[in-house]
Formats: sequence, C-alpha cells, structure tokens
Amino acid sequence: MAQPNAQEDFAKLSADLAALRGDVAKLAETLAAIARAEGEAAADAVSSRVRAGKARAEATAAGLMDEGLAAYEDAKGKAQALGGDVGAAIERNPYGAVLAALGVGFIFGLLSRSR
Repeated sequence: MAQPNAQEDFAKLSADLAALRGDVAKLAETLAAIARAEGEAAADAVSSRVRAGKARAEATAAGLMDEGLAAYEDAKGKAQALGGDVGAAIERNPYGAVLAALGVGFIFGLLSRSR
C-alpha cells in the first residue's frame, strides 16, 4: 500500500510544481507589464518636463534678446545725440574745441612717454 500512495503523492507534487511554475510565469509577466507601464509613465513625465523647460528657456532667451535690442537702440540714440551735441559745440566754439583737443593730446603725450 505504501507504493501507490507514494506515486499519488509524487503525482500531486508534480502537479503542484507545474501550477507553481505557471503562477510564477504569470507573476513575472505581470511584473514586466507593470515595469513597462511605469517606465512609459516616467518617460512621459521626463519628456513633458523637458518640453516645459525648453519652452521656458526659449521665452527667457527671447525676452533677453528684446531687452538687449532695446538697450542697444537706447545707447545708439544717446550716442547719436551726444555726437550731435559735440558737433554743435564745436561749431559754436571752434577755437575752444581745437584748444581742448590740443590739451587732451598733450596730456596723453605726457602719460604715454617713457621715463
């Protein structure tokens, strides 16, 4: 009687092992599917943040370019106004302008000569 009982137990054990293998395979498939879904969600989140960062950087760069252009135009206008003022001052007092230029040249000459 011991013989048939051992064979039945072995058959049951084999069936249980086969069922366990199937369950482990299903568990592995489920875990792989979860990992894929989480990976895709993480990739989407990263991609979304990269796009948002790119948009912010482009907006900042455009703003800085506009500010730089405005500063350039302002400086250009001031330089033209200063040039016009200097030209008008020279026309009003040409001898004073020549003397001022000679004085500046003399000072630069003194500063640049070697000792």
